[in-house]
Amino acid sequence: MRLMRVTGSAEGPKLVEASAPRPEPGPGELLIRVYAAGMAPTELLWYPMSHEKNGDKRSNAVPGHEFSGTVAGVGKDVAEFSVGDDVYGMNDWFSNGAMAEDCTAPSSSVAAKPARLTYVEAAAVPIGAVTA
Repeated sequence: MRLMRVTGSAEGPKLVEASAPRPEPGPGELLIRVYAAGMAPTELLWYPMSHEKNGDKRSNAVPGHEFSGTVAGVGKDVAEFSVGDDVYGMNDWFSNGAMAEDCTAPSSSVAAKPARLTYVEAAAVPIGAVTA
């Protein structure tokens, strides 16, 4: 799948196009076919872009942690969503984000996309809603 990764340079972090295998949803996770993703203006500078949860250095992170799309896979112990459901939500800051054709997210951080919102509008909601 195609995606965008964060790389370091003398001028600071930059986005580069790359490819990677499609992720697999783990227990309690969903695989999302991403139709729209959001990225905060300063996100490339945030700690999770350059570090793992345990503090180790991280490279090639995929940014964009708010998304909308369609459920493409369901992990073990997920009962509230099915393949084909239109959804929006957020994924963990330390996981790879949604600037990719597919991403994974905990089902607890995903909701059904309201029919009256476009995919682009829905992808703009999660971080703003948490901030408010």
